[in-house]
Amino acid sequence: MSLAGCRSALLCLISLACAAAPAWADDTEERSFSIFVDGKDAGKSTMKITQKDDGTCYMAANCNVKFRHLLVVDYKIDMETQEWWKNGQLIGLNTKCNDNGKRTEVTVFADNMMLRLRVSGAQDRYIKNDSWCNSFWKLADAKFHNKTVPILESDSGKEYSSELKYVDTQQLKIGNQLQDCYHFRVQAAAGPVDLWYDRYHRIVRQEFTESGHKTVVQLVHIKR
Repeated sequence: MSLAGCRSALLCLISLACAAAPAWADDTEERSFSIFVDGKDAGKSTMKITQKDDGTCYMAANCNVKFRHLLVVDYKIDMETQEWWKNGQLIGLNTKCNDNGKRTEVTVFADNMMLRLRVSGAQDRYIKNDSWCNSFWKLADAKFHNKTVPILESDSGKEYSSELKYVDTQQLKIGNQLQDCYHFRVQAAAGPVDLWYDRYHRIVRQEFTESGHKTVVQLVHIKR
């Protein structure tokens, strides 16, 4: 699965650089999301993020979706993923995906100044160590804003590059409160993916259309 003038963009980037709160040792939060496909409730996703004061961040998430696709009554996608980051760079990943019976496992680990990628036991290959994952749970480094960013599909191991374009700042309802969120857009193979991030640079909403199905992933609850 997985997913857009100059002055306003510059102001946004300045605010983004100043907005993130300081991290404390073992600062952990859990985020719960609802998933809608073609306007219908199709599943849930949960995400647990642990930030340490040494710059290490660990994210674990699961996603369970079921919807009607063509003549298939119950098209199911189940996925579990883990990501390890250090000082803003990916250093490890493990994703297990069951896409309606097609199983894929993607593993990434640091090897010197590169990342070594393995997909379902196939021969390893090396990728850039500044890759951004298409889980999109954290906003990419500011050096990529309004520029091209290398993206790794954590559920397939495929790579592509896209411009990460700032669109605007919008107020979104998170729980019972309105919050200012930063709206960005990336271009994937299947089409544009719109992403909204809170002041901590963490995902609150995602919209994309794939295989004719409009999908919305919306944050509904945060537990700290």
